[in-house]
Amino acid sequence: MKETKMGNFFALLVIIISGFSIIKWKEYERGVLLEISDSLSVSKKKELKPSLDIVSKVSLLEKMALKEREKIRVMVEHDNSPFTSTYPMILDATTSYDPDLGDEIQYVWKQISGPTIELRPNPFVGKVSFEGEAGEYIFELTVSDNYGAKAKAIRTVVIEPEPNASPIIDVKVRQGSELN
Repeated sequence: MKETKMGNFFALLVIIISGFSIIKWKEYERGVLLEISDSLSVSKKKELKPSLDIVSKVSLLEKMALKEREKIRVMVEHDNSPFTSTYPMILDATTSYDPDLGDEIQYVWKQISGPTIELRPNPFVGKVSFEGEAGEYIFELTVSDNYGAKAKAIRTVVIEPEPNASPIIDVKVRQGSELN
């Protein structure tokens, strides 16, 4: 009987010590979590400001991306004829207008860069066309009114080459003499 009482006493003592240890561990854990959350909130308050060099590079990249998005891209369609290497294009500015009602407008198209093409019917109308081979073409349009006011726009047209996949080879090897 004495052993049972002694065993119960030690069991109770172990339970109390374990409970106390768990409570102390939870307090320690709370403290660590508070330190972590405080350090995170302090680092959030310290906003990192990028250097002027980084800002200028990002700005340049954004401008380059905008220029790329402004380009009109077309691809010469695969038509099974290697002799067709051009693509018909139309530049249409006929919806341009002068906000001063009654003023007449004039158009002047000018090719700035790219393979040489001929604007048809002529570069002085609102809608022109050309046959272009693969390449990048840059055009400047000047629209003016009869008072001399002018507006300019630049458009880039990229004609991608006709797609052409390589043939797929399928060779079979077998025994026989059927070609004799």
